[in-house]
Amino acid sequence: MNISISLAQINIQLGQPKANFDVASQMVTEAARQNSQVVLLPELWSTGYDLSNAQALARENQAFLPEIARLACENSVFIGGSLLLERQGSVYNTFVFQPPTQDEPIFYSKIHLFRLMSEDRWLTPGDQLQQVEAPWGQTGLAICYDLRFPEMFRHYALAGSRLFLISAEWPLARIQHWQILLRARAIENQCFIAATNCTGLCGGETFGGSSAVISPWGETLVEASTGQPELHTIFIDMDQVPTVRSKIPILKDRRPDVYG
Repeated sequence: MNISISLAQINIQLGQPKANFDVASQMVTEAARQNSQVVLLPELWSTGYDLSNAQALARENQAFLPEIARLACENSVFIGGSLLLERQGSVYNTFVFQPPTQDEPIFYSKIHLFRLMSEDRWLTPGDQLQQVEAPWGQTGLAICYDLRFPEMFRHYALAGSRLFLISAEWPLARIQHWQILLRARAIENQCFIAATNCTGLCGGETFGGSSAVISPWGETLVEASTGQPELHTIFIDMDQVPTVRSKIPILKDRRPDVYG
């Protein structure tokens, strides 16, 4: 089946949830006008890496969850992207995947915390993966640094995922890694990847944009610029996944008996 995905690449304002929510809301509304079914926002899109204030910001973000549900419902779109959220006194970097037809979102808390941005100092890692049963098929959720761990994406592919959604704050200094790893994860798992990064200066770090959709062949179907807020909407044919997998049966030819 065909689905339409929008990449909402924004310049995050550090520690300003209301201002960032207003920008995200405008992006979602415009994506819906373009007949998008899925809108993907960057990692920590409401706050950026303002981790020294993580506890207070997580509580503020909690109040936004009903607003995200309302936004998804009013625009008939799925909304995804990560936020600081609190659970039982601990703060997590959590991918919030909000369907338009239900009040409660689906959560994935980032399992690989990025030491270079001090996530391990301020946040608690998640302890389980999250695969979503969506109308277009099984979809694996991931956040930024997760991209460097191929085992995670192979797990999703073996569990039936045909699409990976990645929400990120990836610095400009290492943007080539982002571009190469997105294509590698798509090729080795023969899945579509939709990945949204933020752009511009936030908290003393310049982020590299280059939000992209990659095909199961590893083709870059759309890619945003490195330095500007942009919205890109693209239609993809999910039936390409079984076609590619039948031509080169990577998953069937695995040898876990040899390498685990």
